[in-house]
Amino acid sequence: MVGFVIMFYGLAAVGLKYIKVEMGIARQRNHETDLSAGKEKMTARSATEVRTVDVRLDNFALDLEKRTLFGRKVPTKTILHPVTASFQAGVLNVIMGPSGSGKTSLLNAMALRLRNTAGTRYRSFGDMTFNGAVPSDLVIRSVCSYVCQDDDALLSSLTVRETLRFSARLRLPVHMTNDQKNQRAEEVMLKLGLKDCADNLIGSDSIKGISGGEKRRVSIAVQILTDPRLLLLDEPTSGLDAFTAASIMEVLQGLAQEGRTLILTIHQSRSDLFQQFGNVLLLARGGSPVYSGSATGMLPHFEGLGYPCPTTTNPADFALDLITIDLQHSDREEVTRSKVRDLINSWSSGDYSGAMDPTEISTPAQLGSLVRKPSSFSTAYPILVHRAYLNFRRQPPLLIARIMQVGGLAIILTLFFAPLKNDYFAVQNRLGFIQEFCAFYFVGMLQNVAVYPNEKDVFYRENDDGTYGVEAFLAQYLTLEVPFEIITCFLFAILVDLGAGLPRTTQMFFVCFFNCFCIVSCGESLGIMVKFFPFS
Repeated sequence: MVGFVIMFYGLAAVGLKYIKVEMGIARQRNHETDLSAGKEKMTARSATEVRTVDVRLDNFALDLEKRTLFGRKVPTKTILHPVTASFQAGVLNVIMGPSGSGKTSLLNAMALRLRNTAGTRYRSFGDMTFNGAVPSDLVIRSVCSYVCQDDDALLSSLTVRETLRFSARLRLPVHMTNDQKNQRAEEVMLKLGLKDCADNLIGSDSIKGISGGEKRRVSIAVQILTDPRLLLLDEPTSGLDAFTAASIMEVLQGLAQEGRTLILTIHQSRSDLFQQFGNVLLLARGGSPVYSGSATGMLPHFEGLGYPCPTTTNPADFALDLITIDLQHSDREEVTRSKVRDLINSWSSGDYSGAMDPTEISTPAQLGSLVRKPSSFSTAYPILVHRAYLNFRRQPPLLIARIMQVGGLAIILTLFFAPLKNDYFAVQNRLGFIQEFCAFYFVGMLQNVAVYPNEKDVFYRENDDGTYGVEAFLAQYLTLEVPFEIITCFLFAILVDLGAGLPRTTQMFFVCFFNCFCIVSCGESLGIMVKFFPFS
């Protein structure tokens, strides 16, 4: 049994380290009105006071290669055709396009978040430059912060203030004191208008918490704790009502005015939000660029091609309708397909280089000075234990369920088999009783399902941000899980040894305890291994 425990936990550690699951699909959120949105204004810094980063894509393309289960190569799929675009600091740089246009894939490729597996491999082409220089992967991960579509990387039973303070202690440099890190968390919380909900729980489907707009601002706040120069956001207004979406855009506008480079994807935008856009990259379905340049120049560009925008129409809706193929009506499909093809060809054949301002505020050496290092094991481990303990302690139903899963089964077995006698027919009862120990494999998997999935999502997101390593997470998880297993298995041994009628000796007591502990641990380890697969 000891060998099985060591093997399973060893494989779990290897899986956490090397088998990453890409999380790019968001769950639909409830449309809620956020009454406190935008109450606190951003304290904008001048762009000349900070080192800005201008990003340029030169013929940047992305392909996906797949292989079947038997190793046969599937035809390569083009996710993104060559794109040339510039994203400047101080303004909102927006990537728009219909579903399937490659918006999220482009952001993931820029942030180095694409995951290659045994059956799939992403291949990128072209160059991405920061202030005219090609950055290393380490600089990209240090300079960029990425806000995904969903807010699953937040622990539901922590408050907003606790979430930001724990993130600050994990992400900020070690030379800063805890008081300085807490002060930074308070400043960011005030900046993003989270003061009114600072002491409210994040919440989940089963725990009442903050609104959807507030969750989105907490996710943004976590990412700007380190004051990143480049902030990538994947559909930050998706699933939010119009008022909350406007408040989120107001926050992002303030962050951009501080000298950051903000690149965000938007599926559909209100007309008043479109007025805040600085640069726009418009992608058609299939990942083909249709326009890249200033937002004010988009409508004149299409008007020059014979597609004027009516004065009463939302410019964003007009652009998306223009590049969308109508698949619902066969008579219009070919017409719209031909129109989109002409728009793509017109853009690719024109001289639209999107030249960048040659003035560079940051040099490659200065960018290298912004490199961040992940927290060491000694720094991250106690913080992770404290955070996970608070999150677990505030869920009494989960606490009771974990104790009663082993204890409840022990009570049932004791009532069913007790008293075990010593006659000839009792031999079969004793064998059946011992065989029932194997049911704790399933109990271990149930315990794992209750806690591990949410913590795994948080770990993967923070590990992608380069916050800490897998060793600290695995040690933290074991620190909280093993004591629970010891306590519940100890109760089990008391019941089955004393209540069921087994020999009341110290040796038999610890045999029951040790077998229960090993089987539950193996079941939980098996649950961890199963959840590494993409379908889990």
